[in-house]
Amino acid sequence: MMIEKIKLLLGNFPKKHSFSLIIGVFLLLSVTFLSNSDLDQKDLASDLDTAIQIEELVVFDEKKEIIIPVIRETIVKRNDSLYSILKRLKVNEKNIVKVINAKNSKLLSNIQVGNKIKITLDEDNKILDLEYSKDFQSGVSATLKKNSYEIKNYEYTPEIVNVYKTVTIKESMYSAGLKAEIPDSVIMDLVYINGWDIDFTHDIRPGDSYSLVYEEILIDGEKKVDGNILIAEFISQGKIFTSIRYDISPGKSEYFTPEGGNVKKAFLRSPVKLSYVSSKYNLKRKHPILHTIRSHNGVDYAAKRGSPIRSTGDGTVFFVGVNGGCGNEIEIKHSEDYSTRYCHLEKFNSKVKKGKKIRQGQIIGYVGSSGLATGPHLHYEFHVNGKHVDPLRVKFPNAEPINQTEKKDYLNYAKKILSSLKNYQTLTNTLVSID
Repeated sequence: MMIEKIKLLLGNFPKKHSFSLIIGVFLLLSVTFLSNSDLDQKDLASDLDTAIQIEELVVFDEKKEIIIPVIRETIVKRNDSLYSILKRLKVNEKNIVKVINAKNSKLLSNIQVGNKIKITLDEDNKILDLEYSKDFQSGVSATLKKNSYEIKNYEYTPEIVNVYKTVTIKESMYSAGLKAEIPDSVIMDLVYINGWDIDFTHDIRPGDSYSLVYEEILIDGEKKVDGNILIAEFISQGKIFTSIRYDISPGKSEYFTPEGGNVKKAFLRSPVKLSYVSSKYNLKRKHPILHTIRSHNGVDYAAKRGSPIRSTGDGTVFFVGVNGGCGNEIEIKHSEDYSTRYCHLEKFNSKVKKGKKIRQGQIIGYVGSSGLATGPHLHYEFHVNGKHVDPLRVKFPNAEPINQTEKKDYLNYAKKILSSLKNYQTLTNTLVSID
């Protein structure tokens, strides 16, 4: 009905006016549609604005400074206190007082000379963390938590790993060991272990070799200290010396041969480390000062003035003082059968007195040139039943072998660790031949 009326209305309009009316209606509908669309866009924008609030956006400021904590450390010195140490490390004084007054701060009151203190500081020189190391695996820590310090003892569980090395000597056993990345302390232990059988200043030749297994002690995967030598094999001039470490009682270990004999002898082969033989035992030697034929009843070890001299065995000081051409002299009686004599000393160890007990390896004096001497050296004599013998050739008595009650267990252990070393030597030789 409505459509009929519209048709009648349009029919009464002139054609020109009808066309204008139709265009007007069309424009009116278009405006209405676009207005509704614009409202929808505004609603969408509003929804987006609601979903992502401006204050919730994280804005990265490239100009903002990043604070990196500062780490400082020092060694405890004589007469140091916790206060003086932290003052030296430039800690904020109010912060020092806060640490000292913290609960359990008494744990930091007994600090020992030579130990290390490490601190971590913020930008205001305030301590975030403090660590006092008693040794490589234990100490005391202080940590800032909620504006107060938590102070407590700590102890790390060490991890022990075995290190295998094999070395061929070209110049010296020491330099060859360092080239093989064996630590200095381990090389010195090796010298001590074999010191009863080998004179490292006289017996070593190019082509000699040694192999060993020693321990490394790690904390959190980082090496902290070198441990003990577990087994060492030294080949010197074709002779093989094998030493195996074995616990004979809690806290006490010794080195034995694969058969159970004690590697330790009653006497060390040499009384002076890092020296060389300048004059051997010779009953028809011409004296360098008196220029007469005079028997040389010992061995001369040339060394730097002041080099320490070791007692080659346990015993009792029989004489200490000045004795003619021998200069400053020490004589040690080791038993009814054995005694040793040390001449031309620069000075004596103050603890060495007549009648005093002396341990093997103990420092008794220092190399000098007192008496009839052309330069700094040690004249060393070895007496058996009151008679002179050649210190370089005498066969020393052994210490006690492995106890019979432990021998079976020891032999099983020795076989196992010796096999481990041999397997490593075989593998190393194979790799070298491939290269």
